[in-house]
Amino acid sequence: MEQKNFILAFLLSAIFLVVWSIFVVPRFSPPAPLPTPPAQTSTAVTDVSSQPAELEPAHAQQSNVPAPESILRDEQNEVVVSPEGGAIRDWRLKTKGHEIDLVLNPDADVLPLATPADGPFEVSQRDHQVSMTALLSNGLRLTKTLTLSQKGHLHDLTLRFDNLSYKPVELKNWEIGWGPGLGTSESEHKDNPRMTRALTMGKLKAHYMKEGEYPDIGTWAGIDNRYFLVVFFPPPDIHPIFDVKGTKLDTRVALRHTLQVPAHGQVTLNYQMYVGPKGYTQLQKYGKQLEEAVDFGTFSPLGKIILSAIYWLQGLTGNYGWAIVILTIALQLLMMPLTLKSFKAQLAMKKLQPQIAALQAQYKNDPKRLNIEMMNIYKKTGTNPFGGCLPMLLQLPIFWALFTTLRNAYELRGAPFVGWIHDLSAADPYHILPIVMGAAMFGQQRMSGAVTDPTQKQMMVMMPVMFTVMFFNFPAGLVLYWLTNNLLTTAFQWGFQRYRAETPRVIDAKIVK
Repeated sequence: MEQKNFILAFLLSAIFLVVWSIFVVPRFSPPAPLPTPPAQTSTAVTDVSSQPAELEPAHAQQSNVPAPESILRDEQNEVVVSPEGGAIRDWRLKTKGHEIDLVLNPDADVLPLATPADGPFEVSQRDHQVSMTALLSNGLRLTKTLTLSQKGHLHDLTLRFDNLSYKPVELKNWEIGWGPGLGTSESEHKDNPRMTRALTMGKLKAHYMKEGEYPDIGTWAGIDNRYFLVVFFPPPDIHPIFDVKGTKLDTRVALRHTLQVPAHGQVTLNYQMYVGPKGYTQLQKYGKQLEEAVDFGTFSPLGKIILSAIYWLQGLTGNYGWAIVILTIALQLLMMPLTLKSFKAQLAMKKLQPQIAALQAQYKNDPKRLNIEMMNIYKKTGTNPFGGCLPMLLQLPIFWALFTTLRNAYELRGAPFVGWIHDLSAADPYHILPIVMGAAMFGQQRMSGAVTDPTQKQMMVMMPVMFTVMFFNFPAGLVLYWLTNNLLTTAFQWGFQRYRAETPRVIDAKIVK
């Protein structure tokens, strides 16, 4: 009997110890210290069931004294990290002798990389790395680690979620993002509202996104303006939703996740972030299609060729302004056959002006008959009244490609030329180049002198004035191109007319033909 009681007591004791170790001991065990975040670049799920677990956040351990901000510095960046949400309060980019804060509004309710938590994040840093740790409302412990790159602007962002309870936790609609807006230099503040865009990298090109949710982002997603870019590269085995809220300067972009964190386990997301300038040639070096964020407009292939040519010529001359001048001369030489044909057409039209003037006087009350008779003259002599406009039309794609290239290429930002021109991507501060350009256009038109119709004459006089006013706010580099182009065209036209004047031939429509 005593032997049976002993056996029963032994079994009951064993069962009690097992139940106690499973259901009671974890409630009183202190949490184990977090391991160092792994340096891998993919999502990791780890079983840490051998570690002691806790079920309730330790609010009593948090101090009421606000934790101080942490500043992470290197040669290119100065990042101010706030313990409130583990957010980025300032990201000052040191570039081309200037300091640009990419956080547009440091006092916004939601800052870049902010995460709602039960209390302030504990922030610690070493060298070029900062770690932020806090408990989330669902009981998970989040550690965000930002490591600045020492070879560019592509940084590492590690997000680790530790589940210290004995139940799995679903991480639902959790997000990491940037905004509202994206900062830029003071000279670009006026244009920044319309230049701020949310974008993703899809198949072979960047796509600009309106407000909404996008489940397929491609290889990266982020926010940009004219000269700067912030992009998130999610881990390859994670497919977050790209969430765009607001418009213009209120635009905030975020990558939203839904993940399962196992009991006594952890989930690690290893992101990369590009935070820096939008220089096409520099972005190409990363091999991640970041250069597709640079907008070259409708004639994108031509714009890329022009930028490559300017970049190469700058390497020879040491000055982007002279590179633009040399490129303009090369384009003029390339189009010389069409330019000469245009000059011949203008001379032919000048030869026909007496006949056209007579027709205008004869049929001044019959516009329909006047047009018929004028077309008959053009057909009889083989003259093309629009022959002088052909080179101008062919130059429009080049002009537009140059406009978007000089306006959006970061390489030209802050690039000086001579004298008062300190930035070829900005307008001439004294409007000297536009005024000289307008005068050159007026001189070129006076030299051609092929128009006798009063209305057309008035339009030809007004055109240089309109162009001058329009070019007041255009980039100085673009005005430099147009000025150089006009001066070359005027010189060619003067030389052509002198040659024709000394040649014992009569200019008529047959010669033009």
